[in-house]
Amino acid sequence: MADLEDDKASGDVVSEHKPEGLPEPEPPKIPDVELIVDGFGFMPKDYPRATKSRSSNVFTKSSRMLKEIKGTEAEQSPCASSTNIDIVRRYTWKTKNRMIVQIITYGATITSIQAPDRKGVPDDVVAGFDTLEEYFQSRNPYFGATIGRYANYIRDGTMVVKPSGRMYMLSTNRGHNHYHGGYMGFDKVNWRSYVVGNKVIMSHVSERFHEGYPGTMMAQVSFEVTCDNTLKIEMKCTTSEPTIVNLSNSPYFNLAGHHAGCETVYDHIFTINADKFTEVDEDGLVTGEKKIVGATAYDFRVPRVLRTMLPKIPQGGYDINYCVTQGTEQDLTFQARVLHPITGRVLEVYSNQPGMQFYTGNLLPDPDKIVETPASEEGGEAEKSESEGESETSSRTSAKGEHVNEEESEGKKSFGYVPLLGKQGTYYKKHGLFCLMPQNYPDAVNNRNFPNSVLNPGEVYVHRIQYKFGILLGKYV
Repeated sequence: MADLEDDKASGDVVSEHKPEGLPEPEPPKIPDVELIVDGFGFMPKDYPRATKSRSSNVFTKSSRMLKEIKGTEAEQSPCASSTNIDIVRRYTWKTKNRMIVQIITYGATITSIQAPDRKGVPDDVVAGFDTLEEYFQSRNPYFGATIGRYANYIRDGTMVVKPSGRMYMLSTNRGHNHYHGGYMGFDKVNWRSYVVGNKVIMSHVSERFHEGYPGTMMAQVSFEVTCDNTLKIEMKCTTSEPTIVNLSNSPYFNLAGHHAGCETVYDHIFTINADKFTEVDEDGLVTGEKKIVGATAYDFRVPRVLRTMLPKIPQGGYDINYCVTQGTEQDLTFQARVLHPITGRVLEVYSNQPGMQFYTGNLLPDPDKIVETPASEEGGEAEKSESEGESETSSRTSAKGEHVNEEESEGKKSFGYVPLLGKQGTYYKKHGLFCLMPQNYPDAVNNRNFPNSVLNPGEVYVHRIQYKFGILLGKYV
């Protein structure tokens, strides 16, 4: 008996009887939103850094650098970094409602959004690439990237910033015009990042006179995914001297799946909350006038199927800025709603900015425009197209990539269609994707009747975007 008491005291024998009155431990609770951090790749050692030059030579350097990059894409990449960051981090959100969002620090880029359909089956609905090196290529049409300092065009790359009245010359990376922040905009830097709860905050410092912009600018972008399948983006900027700013993000969507192609995009039903749009000339630049959408093919105030509207657009598709109808004392405004009837996926876009660019992927590679040329003419055609395309290296125009020699080493014919290979072996083609990009109006600094785009010292620029995903269970009415 004494030995039994000694064993119990020593802890070698555990009582088989559970104490009464104690509750059983509950299984671990699954969080509504889970955030995972891993690596997506490393920045190459020889990538060009953002120049701090204060002279106009920054434009020639950037242009020369970009030409060298185009010639040796496999060895170099057109990217810059605000700091000596080598690791490109990837952040993945998983919600209890089967939505998965992935964002990388290079370009503060949305690389994947998996949203469920009416049957609960998730599919990736944004375009992108599988590897970091593919995001470096010049033919990348800004897939999912953060755009800055100024999204869209600035005519002739010149601007007068008030109240000082000083004129500044910006880099001209698309013809004679400035586009999407220049040769090395915010989409080509590896942002610093840190995590606060389920929110990821990225920051970048744009040096004074980089790409010609006055003032040193501190930019901060936060990403958050909520359990109701909403991606929230908040962009903030401060500056050391008067400058212009217009940040945005450019995810390319197809609610049937990024791989589904143009036929499924034609089936999408669009609603856009805008009574007017900014008129453009034949070069796609705003004229400064606003046109009423009524009785035109730009009227999406009521839901319309894209298939019935596209043939009415002479430019081959939509690429227009809408003047969003905003309420008084309203922070976020409903801008657009898109429905794919077959899968039931619904996307709603909200923002606090006055404009929204609607683009239907008109300049993505078009397999219907195959141009065959004799082998003897290959060199001339290639040189001609290359010289014409050098001024159009950014975004959508660079996606054309026409008249590039294929099978040149064998002396065969060359073809005009050069496919753009994306995620999971998908070939992105004309009208296979669409983009809804909240923004200020294009070239607002040079048009008095457009909303203010100047940011002064002491002020804080704030742009909030929400991409909300849902499903339609019943029939669309």
